[in-house]
Amino acid sequence: MNKRLFRYLCFTIIVAFPCLSLNAQKQGAEDRSSAVSDAVNPLAFITKLQIQPNFTWKAADAKLINLTTRIIQPTASIVLPFIKSKNPSDMYTIYRLELPLIGQSFPANKALDGVGLSDISIADIVVFKKKFGLLGVGPSLIIPSMNPEQVSSRKWSAGLGTVYFNTRTKGFMWGALLQQFFNIGGDMSRPNQNFMLVQPIVNKIFSGGRFISFGSIFNFNWTKNEYAFPLGINYGQAFAKNLSILIGPEYMLSGPNKDDITFRFQINTMFPPSKK
Repeated sequence: MNKRLFRYLCFTIIVAFPCLSLNAQKQGAEDRSSAVSDAVNPLAFITKLQIQPNFTWKAADAKLINLTTRIIQPTASIVLPFIKSKNPSDMYTIYRLELPLIGQSFPANKALDGVGLSDISIADIVVFKKKFGLLGVGPSLIIPSMNPEQVSSRKWSAGLGTVYFNTRTKGFMWGALLQQFFNIGGDMSRPNQNFMLVQPIVNKIFSGGRFISFGSIFNFNWTKNEYAFPLGINYGQAFAKNLSILIGPEYMLSGPNKDDITFRFQINTMFPPSKK
């Protein structure tokens, strides 16, 4: 494990908590309520910048840090920037970019040690406003970072995803994200990619900008016949109309990483788009 990276992430969390708590005392309840709704809604028409370090403890003293930077940008266009929506209030597009920086240490197998940028994920989701809430569908692309090989699949993958999100019940939002990926190129020596990601999303919102969420991602690897089922729960707090944090544990129930324990921490900043 890269000790400098580990110490930097720990320092960031330790410093962030008291600063955010102090800021929370200065914000109104209305602002925090609005922030929670936007933070837990994956299809909200609002720009998001998320910094999420995940700490994972594995078997045989192996450890992993996944520092993901996530950018979510809505637009009034449809699929492509030059195709404008006739009614942006009812139909718009969300672009989603994920940049994961991974550091991992395996004392029992040093060949697996590595630090670097992992595979980049891009999604283009067209969102439709419905009576029950929001429905999204669109293509996704995984771009291999290629180096270092310990943290990259070295495979290009493309797929289609859909999101269902129900917002009708006050204080309770729920839905699901489903993405299916297929291998379209890359290193021929690596296994082909054919997998589905399923993410049930359940959010309970309380007063004072507090919320509890469930959003673990199930992975169905059709090529290897491996199925990963994590179980986790997160506690979140909105500190302003454009800021929230989330923390929580996750335990891997099955799959190749069975018995892994992960601690999640997320700083979520939000900015209303300049034009809808």
